[in-house]
Amino acid sequence: MSGATSFALNQVCREQDKPVRVPIERYGAQWAYGFLWLFTVAVYARPEDIFPPVAHLHLTFVFGCCAGLAFLAALLFRHVHIHWTKELRIMLLLTAWYAIGVLFALWRGGSAQILAQVWLKTLVIFFLLTQTLVTRERIRLLLWAIILSELVVTGYSVLDSSAAAWTGGRLAGLNQGILGWNFLGIAAAITIPYIGALFVVQRSLLRSCLLAGACLSMLWMLILTASRGGLLSVVFSVALTLLLVFRGSFRGRLIGVGIVGALALVISMAPSVFWQRLDTVWGSADIYTDKVAASAQESAEDHVAVLVRSIQYTLDHPIFGLGLGNFQVASGTDLRRPDAWMGTHNTFTQISSEAGLPALFLFAGLLITAVRSMARVDKVLAVNQETLETRMMARATLASLLAFAFGAFFVHLAYEYFCFYPLAIAVGVQHASRQMPSEGKLPTAKQLAV
Repeated sequence: MSGATSFALNQVCREQDKPVRVPIERYGAQWAYGFLWLFTVAVYARPEDIFPPVAHLHLTFVFGCCAGLAFLAALLFRHVHIHWTKELRIMLLLTAWYAIGVLFALWRGGSAQILAQVWLKTLVIFFLLTQTLVTRERIRLLLWAIILSELVVTGYSVLDSSAAAWTGGRLAGLNQGILGWNFLGIAAAITIPYIGALFVVQRSLLRSCLLAGACLSMLWMLILTASRGGLLSVVFSVALTLLLVFRGSFRGRLIGVGIVGALALVISMAPSVFWQRLDTVWGSADIYTDKVAASAQESAEDHVAVLVRSIQYTLDHPIFGLGLGNFQVASGTDLRRPDAWMGTHNTFTQISSEAGLPALFLFAGLLITAVRSMARVDKVLAVNQETLETRMMARATLASLLAFAFGAFFVHLAYEYFCFYPLAIAVGVQHASRQMPSEGKLPTAKQLAV
């Protein structure tokens, strides 16, 4: 942002008695952001799954610590200041509720372990992302880190399927994180809107090929995993991308046709295990004699059973829940069956049953706050060359958040990093929007308020 523009923005804000300062973080915390970028690659790509010796390096721990220390140094030298956004405040309230809930947990030790070893790490990474993702350039680079990691992992899993894990004719992949097994569907659903947005604003042939390759490899691997919830999440995400990201853009509509065509192509080439599992969505249990189909039907019934059980636990413990990570313990202990030791397969009931209804309301409030912010940014920014990329990022983040909310009904990821990346990106888009002109003039402080 030029000096004249910065001065004019401050003048507008001063006139309305709502000072908005041009963030110095645009230039500061470069090291913290760099280590966060490397952390993102390590979390999504998990190179240790491809090259086992890399596991000894503990990359996520090292990069995460380096990012935290670098930001702390920048804070001490006053190169940055903390942005107390609504999303961050809600996250802190949610953390406080989780911590109080440990005292009332069914298994306090296990609940404390999830809080310390899983959730607090997620909170730190979310905090660092919201403080360093302050420009559209940084958001763009982070998105490319995620997309290229997904391209490498899914491409490698598909091309070298002998090295990947298979279960009952279904490809589990080589990634033991978000890009494997049933979690791949929600990862693809969250990412597809961003792929669509980058397709519109990035006109490079090489970048377009990389985006197309990432989309195709994820879709094909998703079909090979034969995940019903994953497919529904991706179909919903594609529909949102068409409606929200590509609207008003001829190039976007063409790209949308391409994505829909790619999805139809991979579905038409799906193996029999995919169709057998898909049939159980509307089929009757008594018609299945094939082993794969019978297993799929049993899986669907198990998912319904744990959903009902998680709702019942929520009603039995509505305030603090069973304790973080305690649903499996309670389910297995109550039913006394080995197959009862499983998760909720639903992020929302995972939170309500393990942390109570107040925690669910806070989590829902976090999602709603980010969704409303992205809708507001899209509305405020005008359609011109300077604001196009930021506006497309806002639309893509809106679609990604809604796709996550839909996909969260099929997986339990309440305390993991992955579902908080689009939330952190939403905060970053708000930072970036404050540097953008609106309708050919500087936006007012009221318009920029988030």
